[in-house]
Amino acid sequence: MPQDHPKKEAKEVNFFTEYGDANRYKILEVVGKGSYGVVCSAIDMQTAEKVAIKRIHDIFDHASDAIRILREVKLLRLLRHPDIVDIKRIMLPPSKKEFRDIYVVFELMESDLHQVIKANDDLTREHHQFFLYQMLRALKFMHTANVYHRDLKPKNILANANCKLKICDFGLARVAFSDTPTTVFWTDYVATRWYRAPELCGSFCSKYTPAIDIWSVGCIFAEVLMGKPLFPGKSVAHQLDLITDLLGTPSMETIAGVRNEKVRKYLTEMKKKSPVPFSQRFPKVDPTAIRLLERLLAFNPKDRPSAVEALADPYFKGLAKVEREPSCQPISRSEFEFERRKLTKDDVRELLYREILEYHPQIRDDYLNGTETTKLHYPSVTGHFKSQFTFHKENNGKSAPVLPLERKHFSLPRSTVCTNLVSPDHEPVRRNPKVCNNSMGLPDRTFGNPSKAHHPPKVPTGRVAGSILPYEHRNIKDVYSKLTSQIRSLDF
Repeated sequence: MPQDHPKKEAKEVNFFTEYGDANRYKILEVVGKGSYGVVCSAIDMQTAEKVAIKRIHDIFDHASDAIRILREVKLLRLLRHPDIVDIKRIMLPPSKKEFRDIYVVFELMESDLHQVIKANDDLTREHHQFFLYQMLRALKFMHTANVYHRDLKPKNILANANCKLKICDFGLARVAFSDTPTTVFWTDYVATRWYRAPELCGSFCSKYTPAIDIWSVGCIFAEVLMGKPLFPGKSVAHQLDLITDLLGTPSMETIAGVRNEKVRKYLTEMKKKSPVPFSQRFPKVDPTAIRLLERLLAFNPKDRPSAVEALADPYFKGLAKVEREPSCQPISRSEFEFERRKLTKDDVRELLYREILEYHPQIRDDYLNGTETTKLHYPSVTGHFKSQFTFHKENNGKSAPVLPLERKHFSLPRSTVCTNLVSPDHEPVRRNPKVCNNSMGLPDRTFGNPSKAHHPPKVPTGRVAGSILPYEHRNIKDVYSKLTSQIRSLDF
């Protein structure tokens, strides 16, 4: 290597330390890839923290994808909450006018709820309760901000070995403004069918409500309890059949509100079905959990509880505390003014560039104040970073297996399912205690084995460590007791 490189790199490190850009990270391996690009795990060389870096390429090839990315990064910046995945920063592109790719740095999560359910058949009552509590707490925050996620499913809920969940993938989310028609039947694809509320199957309502997310969480909770999807419909008609097999046929009053004539006819002509008791469908499940599940899965959206009401359910006695369940101020309409007009590619590029600058405040202030030198391309090492991605992508077969993310949309951040990572010299990563805390300022906890909070044991992909592996411990009762006390005493 030429002798002048270290000096050059040192100069870049000093510069990007201030702006938090690419050269502060050391890429470890590819942990996911799809049509959108590649996700790599990395080490933040300043803090020794493990992160995931997602490269989304050719953003502006399709306007709809670019707008989806813009919408999502904006929402994730505005919705800062411990149960919602956090974008740490977006790397500054080398040129405002010419960038095509973006690199998004977000917290590294070990798995997702789909993998957790698939790999664990011994989840306890405490796990069930804690998982649902975190999902509802996130919904309370989103819904008070007037944000509907619209695509909640186990794969869009990230998980760590300490049982922490975080909702991700806001690519299909929308903000509802009371003075606009945006809540009246958004026309694009909404929710994976298995978790789609009945009113979305048949366009029952003229206006979306937060109840669509409540239904999805109910389906996810049922899957946690059962270990398999509750309504795995193969078509809209089959989906409605499965729903009515459990809930019974809806009332004529509910059917009369269906806008879709074919669906209304289908439900009207459907053979009369009586509801199946949930206690029969979910044997050996805590009765209080069953009663809450019945509320979440009410056929009529008006009968479902809000997230606030669900959090007040007796099922969460001893766990729920209002002070742990923050609300959010409604999002300003000005943040999403772009939704009201047709955007050109240059418009989207400008708006996305401004979102990136939110993670580079000094440059943002210069840019907004008009003091930026127009001919200046801010220094960046994204070219070098891109070559690192390419290298790992081409050679990943020699390291850990690549885990496909199965995305249908350009969206971020997506689960980076991976086992424990090691530093480049194969020594365990020793994270700075100051950055080891969770988003509420408390030490990470691995339930069932607090001593391993910062270094959870290597587990198969999706397998949650700690007390979810009770057979590794001799005294299972003590482990579950410890889990219960930790969950209930955890100051979120």
